[in-house]
Amino acid sequence: MKTQVGSATTRQWTLGWSLVSDMLPGAIRKAIPAGIALLLTGCPAVTTSASQSEISSAASNSASPQPAADLASSKTPSTPTESGLQATASPVAATKSGTEENWAVQQAILNDPLLSAAITREFERVSGRDPADIHPLQVGAIAVVENYALAEYFAGVGDLPMDGYGLLIRQNNRWLMLDSIGFPGEIVTAQMANLGLPEATIQRLLNAFRQAGANFEVSDMPMYEPIMPCVTRLDDPNPPTNVRFTPVVASDNAIGQLPNGTSLTVIAPLEGWLKIRQPLVGWVSMNLTRVSCGSSLAEVQRNLDELQAKEEELAVEAADTLVRYLYRGADGAFAEAAIAHFNGFAIDKFYALEAALNQHTEEVRRQVLQQVITAGMHPDARANFASASLERLDFSPSLATWEELNPQDSLN
Repeated sequence: MKTQVGSATTRQWTLGWSLVSDMLPGAIRKAIPAGIALLLTGCPAVTTSASQSEISSAASNSASPQPAADLASSKTPSTPTESGLQATASPVAATKSGTEENWAVQQAILNDPLLSAAITREFERVSGRDPADIHPLQVGAIAVVENYALAEYFAGVGDLPMDGYGLLIRQNNRWLMLDSIGFPGEIVTAQMANLGLPEATIQRLLNAFRQAGANFEVSDMPMYEPIMPCVTRLDDPNPPTNVRFTPVVASDNAIGQLPNGTSLTVIAPLEGWLKIRQPLVGWVSMNLTRVSCGSSLAEVQRNLDELQAKEEELAVEAADTLVRYLYRGADGAFAEAAIAHFNGFAIDKFYALEAALNQHTEEVRRQVLQQVITAGMHPDARANFASASLERLDFSPSLATWEELNPQDSLN
């Protein structure tokens, strides 16, 4: 099965390996040691300013820290906190060449949080790896047309190549990775059109990309269908909400502000943040959003049925929507319907549910799993979690959380 690098089908793994890689045993996620962080980013790990609402939110749940809550520029930051993968690194050292525009595009790719996180996850997936196994992210040919850019990038962990083509957009005179648009050697123009590029712009980009030295084939076959039955909207107790260039709270890091109730098109979650591509491309705190699957129970049931029925390549995105709905949206009878579908994923598409849970913070995983366990997890769903935790030598983050909540299962 082909998987698009960073597409809506597998955006969470933006470097183009199969969904199967996330089914394999992985080391429990932890803070990256300084040496590995240096190899990945070319600089030490950075810290961010925590917001006042962030501290209040964390105090309400002392068992696990809350994801960073974003702020409007008028809100007052408090003491700095360690950000881990929520922060982007400082610019990677590289040789400046070509135009200033190409340089800015190169830096946007080298410092993209999702690409860095994907390399980190693969490195941690198999314990005992030598840091020398990491082949640092590099950028090849670059083409710029209007406010869009195409660039090829290369990276790897061990003998696993992680190559792709990035489509970038310029907002407020800064470049951001919009999405990836194909497989190594193949660019999907239907994906570019789906992201809003006019046909004339697409053709100019492709021509300029070839002139820059890129060697690729073109496919116009659609790679995915957007998952639309449930909607992610802003739900900020102190609106408007900043959309940020990177998943970090900083005074100079805002692209713009959006009012409450704004519908968002989500690209991928990352440790308490959501990368979005509409109405702006950027990052918002997941805790300032809410997932809505309908205004009536019948409508919710239809939407959840549609999520459950998505083909295998879309299952991880569908499972992520369900996880976020349980965490920030469902309650009462709506939660009962969502929990039934959670059980369905755990029984029929366990790999997708596990991979979706792994993208979130410990607090999110714990709350969602505890909610399902308290409601009465289906015996077959429980058996799948228990079996995976017993059979694997290295736990994924979601299995580690499961074992903490169900220590008796690890003894059976």
